[in-house]
Amino acid sequence: MGTVNKLPGVSGGLVALLTGFYIEMIQSLKNINLKIVPLIFRLKFSDLNKNYNGLFLIIILTGIIISYFTTSKLLDLLFNKYELFVWASFFGMILASNFILIQNLKTWNLNSIFQITLGLVLGLIISFSDPIEENKNILFIFFCGFISISGMIIPGLSGSFILIILGNYKLLLIDSVNSLYNSLLITVGIETNLSHDFELLKIVLVFALGSMLGLILLSNILSYLINKHEKTVNQLIIGFVFGSLIIVWPWNHSIEKSLLNDNLVIKLPELHDITDIIAIIWILIGLTTVLYANKYVREKKKIRSDR
Repeated sequence: MGTVNKLPGVSGGLVALLTGFYIEMIQSLKNINLKIVPLIFRLKFSDLNKNYNGLFLIIILTGIIISYFTTSKLLDLLFNKYELFVWASFFGMILASNFILIQNLKTWNLNSIFQITLGLVLGLIISFSDPIEENKNILFIFFCGFISISGMIIPGLSGSFILIILGNYKLLLIDSVNSLYNSLLITVGIETNLSHDFELLKIVLVFALGSMLGLILLSNILSYLINKHEKTVNQLIIGFVFGSLIIVWPWNHSIEKSLLNDNLVIKLPELHDITDIIAIIWILIGLTTVLYANKYVREKKKIRSDR
C-alpha cells in the first residue's frame, strides 16, 4: 500500500479494500485519540495493541515507510532519465483507476450523471487554471500532507495525484524523502560524501505531521461520507479525475514554462517520433497493469469467498 500511494492513479485505500484489510484499518484509525500518547511514550505495547490494534497499525506504518524510501529512489532515477515515460505510465494508471470506479458504478441515473458532471467541471477548472508550481511554504506543505493522505482513506482517490495537482509531487514524495534517506546514511556512517539538506528535512517532517493529523481527523469524516454517500463520492471522483487528466498529460511536461502554454493548447504526440511512440506504449502498460492487478485481486477474493 505504501508503494502504490506514491503512484498517481493508484489509491492506497483501494489496495486496502481489494486485499481485505480496509475496514479494519479505518476502524483502527477512528479509535485513535489523545490517550494513545502516554502509552507510546511509556512503551506500553500490550496496551497499545489491546486498545488501538497497535500491532496492525505498526505493520502498516512500517511497510509504508520502507516502501517510501525504496520507491522514491527508483522514481528519482526514472524522472531524471525517462521523465516522459514516467508521466506516460502515470497517465495510464490514473485512467485505469477511473475505469475501475466506473465499472463499480452499478446504477446510472440523472443524479449520478449530475455528480460526475459536477466533478468533471471542477477538474476542468483546476486544469485550465494557472498551474500550481512547486511551493516550499511550510503551511502549504502541512496542507499537502493533510489533504493527500485522503488517498489512503477513500478507495479510488489517489493521494499522489492530489500532490501533482498541488504542484508538490516531486518535492514531497521524491526529493524530500531521498534527502531524509541520505541523512540517515550519513548518520550511520555509510556515506561520507553527502551532506544534510536541512530545508528538505524540515519539509519532510512538516509533511509527515500534516499526514498523521490528516489521517486521524479525516478518517472519521471520510469514513462517514463513504458509509453514507459512497456512490456520490465515487461519482464526484470519476468526474474530477477525467477533468484533471490534462494536468498529467505526459507531453505537456516537456513545455518548460508551464504545464499548459499561454493559449491552453495541449501538446500532442508525434506518431513519426519513436520517443512519442514508446511513451504511448507506456500509457498502455500503465493502463493494463492496473486493470490486470484489479482483476487478479478480485478473482483471488472470489476464490476465498467461495471457500
